[in-house]
Amino acid sequence: MIEGRCDVALTTVTEPRAALLVGAVRRSREAVVVTAALSVLLVVAGVAPTGPVVLVAALLALVAGLPHGAVDHALAARLSGQPPLVAATVYAALAAGAWVLLTTPATAPAALAAVLALSLHHFAAGELEVLRATTRWRPGRGVAAAVGLAGTGALLLPLARSGSDLVGVADAVSPGLGGLLAEPLVRGALAVVWVAAAGVAVVAAARAEQRSVVADVAAVGLLGALAPPLLAFAVWFGAWHGLRHCARLVLAQDRTAALLDAGRPRQAVAALARQAAWPSLAATGVLVALVAATSTAADTSAALGSALVLLLALTVPHMLVVAWMDRTSDRTAAHGGGTPQEPGVEGAVVGSAGASPRRTAMRWTRWPSIAATSSTDPSTSTASPTAGMRWSWAIR
Repeated sequence: MIEGRCDVALTTVTEPRAALLVGAVRRSREAVVVTAALSVLLVVAGVAPTGPVVLVAALLALVAGLPHGAVDHALAARLSGQPPLVAATVYAALAAGAWVLLTTPATAPAALAAVLALSLHHFAAGELEVLRATTRWRPGRGVAAAVGLAGTGALLLPLARSGSDLVGVADAVSPGLGGLLAEPLVRGALAVVWVAAAGVAVVAAARAEQRSVVADVAAVGLLGALAPPLLAFAVWFGAWHGLRHCARLVLAQDRTAALLDAGRPRQAVAALARQAAWPSLAATGVLVALVAATSTAADTSAALGSALVLLLALTVPHMLVVAWMDRTSDRTAAHGGGTPQEPGVEGAVVGSAGASPRRTAMRWTRWPSIAATSSTDPSTSTASPTAGMRWSWAIR
């Protein structure tokens, strides 16, 4: 075994990947800011959107977010090394098991609490993964938790604003939940938690000169505070969380990542779109059927509650697969030549085309220093996140 150490500037492979993520970040930020601004303008003009208009717009936004979970079965198969059919079967079994737990009276309260906690973690972790992939900032655990929580403003703030509007639906999901969410103390606590997390995140990001993080927290806060609650979450889910996750999926799969590294970003995105097309259409059909059944039901709140329970159950395997992907993202990035996610984490890359089938084990020893001429804001920086990285290597 040959061991060594060197300093390298890895820029050519990761620049297309950074560009894709930065583009997704920009577009998601624009979408939520425009939605918040339009909501305010409509209210000022005295033409606040009606319930049906908000519902249709929210449904369209939710549908836009469906593709981000449409390739979970393929991702699970890749991560587990199992055939796609086996991975899809396990995926469906997890969703069915979650639904049973959520609908069984003895287990429903605990199951709902667990799923909601997992959802909050899923959304917050998504924010942090994008942060780590697009900036060189590595905040401590406390600040990182605040940044992740601040990124869920389009979930926490609409809940705080809705209050009694959710009583019927929430009680249908779990008896007593509606009354809890309608409590002024609970609503106030949700708002205070987000404001506190946002304050910590903004102050820390400003000190670190991370303007993009400040902009993201502000954009999510404006959306959650100003847009109609249902629309706020739907737009954030589809145009923010979903879009950014789709960009990460392009990087996480060998074929699309190879197209991206070859300077063919449109083809990479198109390949992911084709892969997600049929599952997305199927999910859209399920969503439309649920909406139709809810709108024609005698008890709309009960029907909507049942639909939400089903949707929550379907999200459980998705959140587990994404968490699995996040835990293995370091090794995945190393295989594809991407940016390592943690200092001191071991990964492996296969030799370049035409080389002997040697395996190079790498251990990243420190994060790069930021050149004085490059910006720390990914929206203005063209430098690679791995430029100047020091790494140790061994050829076996």
